Amino acid sequence: MVHSMTAFSRHEVKYTWGNVIWEIYSLNQRYLDIHIDLPKHLYDLSRIIRKNIKDSLVRGKIECILRIKMNNNDNNTDTFTVNKQLVHHLISYAKWINTLINEGQMNPLDILFCPGVITYEQNNFNNINNIHTELLLCFKETLHNLIQDRAREGDFLKTKIIERLHLIYDEVNKIRQYMPNVLEWKRKKLLEQMKDVCIYTDPIRLEQELLIIAQKIDISEETDRLISHIKEMHHTLDKPGSIGRRLDFIIQELHREANTLTSKSINSHITQLAISLKVFIEQIREQTQNIE
Repeated sequence: MVHSMTAFSRHEVKYTWGNVIWEIYSLNQRYLDIHIDLPKHLYDLSRIIRKNIKDSLVRGKIECILRIKMNNNDNNTDTFTVNKQLVHHLISYAKWINTLINEGQMNPLDILFCPGVITYEQNNFNNINNIHTELLLCFKETLHNLIQDRAREGDFLKTKIIERLHLIYDEVNKIRQYMPNVLEWKRKKLLEQMKDVCIYTDPIRLEQELLIIAQKIDISEETDRLISHIKEMHHTLDKPGSIGRRLDFIIQELHREANTLTSKSINSHITQLAISLKVFIEQIREQTQNIE
């Protein structure tokens, strides 16, 4: 199944202790790049979340955000604890320093801002282990929705790519069918040039010249390889797992054959067909950039 790397998932759940909102953004990226934004009290969940993402996704830039709004009640209040022993020590040292320099006056607020004097505790997180399970279940649901969204977008991309592959196949067949006309056109043109300069036309020499020209402008190998690459892309689109990098490689090969075909063209109609071919290939390339 084809999966896109571009998707978004949002899941909100209301619990007795508050509201939880998980959001996961997914963008195209060559490798798997994970960024997790959690409240500082929940940093220990990062490892589990990262592992879940790695087990589920292969490529993409992933932004995972958790927002929590706690319910306001008597059991969920924020408290501050003052380290009184440390305050006494700081005051004593401040007075001692004051006697040495004999100037300045101690500001009580300066003592409060010293590291370790005030400890902030959020009571609704005192028993955080009790809500870890609920948070992770909500996250897994959000991740599941993201994967489903990537799959839906992947199906859409697959459909568009297959449509372009059919168009490329049609253009290649048109080129193949028109090539005999090109050779006949080149034969007539060569005869006219010989008549214009009054050169005796040796049939054997004429056929030799046409053979040399035909070899120079022969594009059968290029068209055969284009058809082969088209078949390989169809086969790859039906493969399970991550296929984005392989599709990128096939696109490069399609571009190479199309460029060679264009360089060999000596007819405006073939050139136009080759340009259309390159346009369709480029459109496929743009679509494959979002495939995992």
